[in-house]
Amino acid sequence: MKKASLLFSKVALLGLVVTSLGSFSAIVSADETGGTDTGSVAQAPTATLPIQLLGINDFHGALSTTGTAYINGTPFRNAGKAALLATYLDQAEETFKETNATGSTIRVQAGDMVGASPANSGLLQDEPTIKVLNRMNFQVGTLGNHEFDEGLAEYNRILTGTAPLPGQFNQITQNYQREASKTDIVIANMTDKETGAIPFDWKPYTTKLISQNGQSVEVGFIGIVTTEIPNLVLKKHYEQYNFLDEAETVAKYSKELRDKGVNAIVVLAHVPATSTDDVAVGDAATLINKVNAIDPENSVDALFAGHNHQFTNGLANNTRIVQSTSQGKAFVNMTGELDPVTKDFVKTPDAVVTPVLANDVNGTPVVPDSAVSQIIEEADNLVTQVTNEKVGTATEAGTMSREVNAANESPVGNLVTDAQRIVANLDGNHVDFAMTNNGGIRADLLVQDDKTITWGAAQNVQPFGNILQIVEMSGTQIESVLNEQYDEDGKYFLQLSGLRYTYTETGDPTVPYKVHQIVKENGEPLDPNGTYRVVINDFLFGGGDGFKTFTGAKLIGAIDSDTDTFINYFKAQEAAGKTISAAVDGRKTYRSQADIAAENEKNALAAIHAATVLTDIKEKDTQHTGKTLPNATISVQVKEAVQTRSLNPATAIADANGDFTVDISSLDVKKDQVLVITVTDQNGYSVPFEKTVLAMDVVTPKPDENGGTPPVTPEKPGKTDEDKPVTTDKTSSKKDEKDFPQTGENVQLIGAIVGAGLLGGGIVLVLRKKKIV
Repeated sequence: MKKASLLFSKVALLGLVVTSLGSFSAIVSADETGGTDTGSVAQAPTATLPIQLLGINDFHGALSTTGTAYINGTPFRNAGKAALLATYLDQAEETFKETNATGSTIRVQAGDMVGASPANSGLLQDEPTIKVLNRMNFQVGTLGNHEFDEGLAEYNRILTGTAPLPGQFNQITQNYQREASKTDIVIANMTDKETGAIPFDWKPYTTKLISQNGQSVEVGFIGIVTTEIPNLVLKKHYEQYNFLDEAETVAKYSKELRDKGVNAIVVLAHVPATSTDDVAVGDAATLINKVNAIDPENSVDALFAGHNHQFTNGLANNTRIVQSTSQGKAFVNMTGELDPVTKDFVKTPDAVVTPVLANDVNGTPVVPDSAVSQIIEEADNLVTQVTNEKVGTATEAGTMSREVNAANESPVGNLVTDAQRIVANLDGNHVDFAMTNNGGIRADLLVQDDKTITWGAAQNVQPFGNILQIVEMSGTQIESVLNEQYDEDGKYFLQLSGLRYTYTETGDPTVPYKVHQIVKENGEPLDPNGTYRVVINDFLFGGGDGFKTFTGAKLIGAIDSDTDTFINYFKAQEAAGKTISAAVDGRKTYRSQADIAAENEKNALAAIHAATVLTDIKEKDTQHTGKTLPNATISVQVKEAVQTRSLNPATAIADANGDFTVDISSLDVKKDQVLVITVTDQNGYSVPFEKTVLAMDVVTPKPDENGGTPPVTPEKPGKTDEDKPVTTDKTSSKKDEKDFPQTGENVQLIGAIVGAGLLGGGIVLVLRKKKIV
């Protein structure tokens, strides 16, 4: 629908049609014999053409998979299974026809129909999924990133129903009774680098003719795949293609369709989206907004999104954007009306997203589609011989549990994430941590009596086949995502490898717990400003289970699916002669606030003791120096004053290296006094130290070169002190000082004489003239 320009013309033309219909209703029809039928009046042509679009995205070969569908924030558990989805689609179409007898239904998909699939589809190269989609009558679809998982040539082989080369796959796949897809694949923003053409003769768009009562409208479908393909797919599977800007491509082909008279346009885009309160956001909304900026006259009415597996049903300007979660757990039911005059939607289509459940809204069991059920049963029987293959050996027979303890840590959760981190690093990815959503761990790991672990047992633990992605996160982001486990409900939590943390209560019922401390596997604290590589699945990367912080991580690359990674880990351990075990080892630990406070105090006091070095204090010292924690506060006080609370301490603050100097002159320290030196760190923890004041140093005469005391030069005969002149001439004084022996004795003698005079109450000055030669 053109965003503005068609509004006036639609109103005007509608008035013209209504006027014409008023005249036409009076026309009397004639029967084949030439007689006149006066009892019947010709029916007025339908003013609009009802249309229904039923859509899915990210099916991932989920023939038998169930999970939780989150529809507008409400969880619907145990949703899914292809045979039920087929029934729901048929029922939705029948309901539509009950009120729109001449209406038309088109079924569409927005990519990722295959890839990351459970065993009963994946082991058969997803060819059972092609059969199932045919039974469901999907008519138009596009590519997702998972269609590239094994290269587009292999995907095209599957689409065309071509047999694989001899020995290319396992025997059950070689012999599978395959069929070609009946879905038209449209992909507009990808071209071959060498030829410039869209590969495999796929088209950028297609049209479907809607005809009712002699009137018709063509609806155009443009296909778009995310340009994030290079970050999601192995290089060898994408390097020969160019991926063009999504919005520029949609604007280009929207105009081309309009030039052909096609104004009702739907985009099938494997790009992420979410919505709140009927407002769509995310890459799909950005795409539409950019299209509107490039071409305000564009006529895009609806967009079916995908890739991030999130419920979406909202508007971006006048364009309806929808997404049906993933894996057949829900579907989109979009309805609208086409104007045969303007060849466009009358208004923006409406839509609902419906979960696929075993019982309908009335509690009545839904009967699975028999044709789809037959395909799935056949696939199940074929893959049994593969699922029984031994992939590893357990340390002990029995079951490795996925049940979590009070801290939400589980043995199998630890095993899964350890496997992801180890396999990623075997491939040279230098990964620090691995995290996975607990909901993706679907079963205990069942070990046979002879300690055998089978392919099927491993696949049951990780059945979804989510692609593992390597992202970069800061320490702060990691702390944030761990805290996202502790909302009011606490339903969704992570299993992790490579780090451990403690958490404590907050006193806030809406966020009852928070992370206290995070350390790496070696005990080193996590650096909030550091950058770390983390393995997560694509569900988490899209913000699944409410872990929104993951959406801000930087995508570095991708490895295999979580299913393949888990199985490959077992195979690698088996090849190395190692057995498999799983245990809870305290990766998450609860600590009470009281315990944390006590531990903090203990650690703080120990740190002060370890860092503090105090020098001796002697009588008459005016400064005290030492070393302690950087920026700590040091106070010095006489112990008696501390005991009597007559506090007036001398204080100082240590520098960035912990060095300090305290001015203690005000304390007038005396020998044998006890001083209390208190060190207080930046968090307020204090340790008092006691130092006893030592005696001041005694000055001893300097020995001569021979080790003895220099001799005193004897006075000349007849010479007395009275004969030594006192002069105020500074030059002479300095000369006399130089000539005077440096024993200190005469200085002491003069001091004694002066002191005696002062005591006698007067000063005696003896002045004798000295002959100047």
